[in-house]
Amino acid sequence: MTPDEVVSALSELANTAGIEVRVERFELELAGKGGLCRVGDKSVILVDAKLGALEQAGVIGLSLGKHVRRTRALIDVPPRLKSYLKTGHGDIRPIVSPKPLATTTRLRLVSG
Repeated sequence: MTPDEVVSALSELANTAGIEVRVERFELELAGKGGLCRVGDKSVILVDAKLGALEQAGVIGLSLGKHVRRTRALIDVPPRLKSYLKTGHGDIRPIVSPKPLATTTRLRLVSG
């Protein structure tokens, strides 16, 4: 899927969960990238239109994922979109790479 297709698919998924997605240009530089909020009695995901499609998908995916976990909403998530709801990205990668727990070091006692 292209990033634009992901944005469209995530927006449709949000709509089925009762969340409106609005992609609008944020006026303030410090306004952030967007996220889930309440406008009146409606849940809305606001996304800055200045972001690229991949970043927009990340904002929508993370916001929708938080909503699903918080409300325990039962929505049918297509397998190709599940990772976006967990991390905001298409690929799930470990944050850090595993390292050995201990290294072997030989100690030499010095008498004196």
